[in-house]
Amino acid sequence: MAAAIEALDEGGVAGLSMRKVADRLDTGAASLYAYVSGKDELLELVFDELVGQVQIPEPDPEAWREQLIKVMREFHDVLVSHRDAALAGLGRIPTTPRALVAAEGIAALMRAGGLSDRVVALGLDQLLLYVAAHAFERSMYEHGDMTGEDLEQYFEEVHSFFSSLPAASFPVLASMADELVSVDGEGRLEFGLESLIAGLESLSARERANLDRR
Repeated sequence: MAAAIEALDEGGVAGLSMRKVADRLDTGAASLYAYVSGKDELLELVFDELVGQVQIPEPDPEAWREQLIKVMREFHDVLVSHRDAALAGLGRIPTTPRALVAAEGIAALMRAGGLSDRVVALGLDQLLLYVAAHAFERSMYEHGDMTGEDLEQYFEEVHSFFSSLPAASFPVLASMADELVSVDGEGRLEFGLESLIAGLESLSARERANLDRR
């Protein structure tokens, strides 16, 4: 797995292959098939290995929101730190050992907050999907060809673009140009997580209210 993660960091998902992993292990690719069926399973196991790096705390009903956000941010950071790792996780249902442990722990945090089973089940999927998608977008900047100065200039140009929009045609966007670009990636991630969790709480409360009325 360490060799596969190194290969992923070097060439991304497109550059990851059984042969490249075998080369790093100084063995033939054929020998790897005794352990892994092919690239798809290799990617699944790489993702599982990375997910296993996230520490899941014992649920605290008084602090479950903060715990959940912390776990999701750690998950995000792990994915961003490895090229295309988020892409390897998109579309995959957690059935591997470490991914299952993580899913169990995250679901336990949500249940500790009093969320209904339906909301926990669907909300778990949405939280993981959001974090993986956000991490993939972030990794495009982190592992792309643009330097830090290039990125700074890019976002300055974006700000100038929205600031210069004609108010007559785009009154709303033009009036909030500062707000559109004032929050960095970390702030956007935090806002998204807080919004999702608040929405899940609201949905769960609505379900309980509907049951009480029956």
